[in-house]
Amino acid sequence: MEYKQTNYGVCIPGFKAWGLRRGRYGVALIVSDAVCEAAGVFTKNSVKAAPVRYTKRIIGGGIQAIVANSGNANCCVPNGEEDASEMAKACAQLLEVSVKNVAVSSTGIIGRRMDVATVKSIMEEVADNLVPSPNGSLQAAKAIMTTDTRIKMYSAEYRGIKVGGICKGAGMIAPNMATMLCFMTTNARLHPKRLQVALNDAVGKSFNMVSVDGDMSTNDTVLLLSNRTHKCKAEDFQGLLNHVTCELAKMIARDGEGASKFLEIEVRGAKTEKDGKAAVWAVMNSPLVKTAFYGENPNWGRIIAAIGSKIKVDETRVDVTFEAGKNTAKLVSHGRLLNLEPAKKVLSNRNIKVVVDLREGDKKAVGWTCDLTPDYVKINAGYS
Repeated sequence: MEYKQTNYGVCIPGFKAWGLRRGRYGVALIVSDAVCEAAGVFTKNSVKAAPVRYTKRIIGGGIQAIVANSGNANCCVPNGEEDASEMAKACAQLLEVSVKNVAVSSTGIIGRRMDVATVKSIMEEVADNLVPSPNGSLQAAKAIMTTDTRIKMYSAEYRGIKVGGICKGAGMIAPNMATMLCFMTTNARLHPKRLQVALNDAVGKSFNMVSVDGDMSTNDTVLLLSNRTHKCKAEDFQGLLNHVTCELAKMIARDGEGASKFLEIEVRGAKTEKDGKAAVWAVMNSPLVKTAFYGENPNWGRIIAAIGSKIKVDETRVDVTFEAGKNTAKLVSHGRLLNLEPAKKVLSNRNIKVVVDLREGDKKAVGWTCDLTPDYVKINAGYS
């Protein structure tokens, strides 16, 4: 299917947005003209931030507005629930909507009390500037950034269906839902349960298949709001949603903290889909593999060792290939080492695809990650 890329981000017809940063804090608002059907997927970390718990409780009643802040995670603090509730109440009053239809999300440092007064002050200014335009979406995307160096916004349409989203994430990114904050809007008219099923499927193929450092956040949230203005086939919507979430997931991997290379990991020939995903995750989360790519070192043994630590592998059957643009280098064929010189040329590129064929079955999986550099250590050694 060919999906038409658009520039509206979350501001599809019927939605408006804006965002603003002031010092440590940023605040973004995404608002619908009417209460939307909503679906959500949240962190699997047993330590969940207050806004995650809050939004999980109210999402079933429909969502009309999302208020999100950067600069503080509102996690592991005594008054977290009260502060999340206060954010929702302030947002509802400013927008003249029901507080029960306001979702809250936060990102930033853990273990410190949020400055609610500052967040509310910024929120007031954001509410005064809401616009139904791509720039509104862009400003909202900027406001939720933390260690991100790039804005992450993408939207597309297919057969009248529109899906748009913004997200943030560069570190604390691991393949176990949802790996960051992501807010998406759509006009698709589907049963609420089908909307949730579609989001679960899309997340499984996208945000659950991206890793930067293997660490799972306490605040990870993906929210999907539908104003139900366009009747469509579920399969058409699913395809478009998968496309949008995959594009956003790739943006996260490309912007990994300190990253110098974007890596696409594809494992073919797995016995089961579960094995394929496990193999991809093993490669994406291996510090030895990631540092080898930073050093442009064609150490394919690290890739095989990582996969073998998670699933059963017959190393005498495996193929390993590196690709970059039109350049392809096969390092291993049926377990036998080939000339590594072509691989060194491929590794000098920023965008690299790694293809591992296990030759055990017909299943495959794809994931996205980045290399591990000294800059990652510097960023996180000083993050406070």
